[in-house]
Amino acid sequence: MADTAAPPEEERIDPFSLFTEQIRLPVRGLVFLGQIEKTVEFCGHTFSLRTLYPSEKAAVSIVIQPWRGSISEGEVWANAQVGLSLTSVDDDNEFCIKAGPDLNDFAKARLNYVTQKWYQPTLSFLYARYLELEQEALAGIRELRDLSERDLDPSQPLPGSLIPPGISTALTDLGIQP
Repeated sequence: MADTAAPPEEERIDPFSLFTEQIRLPVRGLVFLGQIEKTVEFCGHTFSLRTLYPSEKAAVSIVIQPWRGSISEGEVWANAQVGLSLTSVDDDNEFCIKAGPDLNDFAKARLNYVTQKWYQPTLSFLYARYLELEQEALAGIRELRDLSERDLDPSQPLPGSLIPPGISTALTDLGIQP
């Protein structure tokens, strides 16, 4: 009968240790939470932002219909995404209470909130941070995909598995030199 016990703690490898430092947190967020969240500071205030679900992005496209074709369309699109990506402002999770169960109504309420409470420089700063989150998510997905492809192709080394070049001074078995 085969021994099915888990390997001792010292033999277990944390799969997240296979990722680079800068990608580890985004990948962990994607795997466990399905989103990435980050708190940023701007002009003495803290804002927590998260990546959006596809349904929320679709709601943004519905909410900005009145601005379609106008010179403001792109700015309104960005502002609506900021509104939906905010999870807290100055540690207040209830900064803008949900406007009913409908996602489109919620997106509209958030757009109205952010565009009536803050000026465009603040919204532009937050949108830039939101885009950074999206880039982190894409980088995490890319690295996760690369890792899974390496698992399928044994000729591809795992990150950090290569030994730096040089001559080993360690003795080998049977006295055979490398």
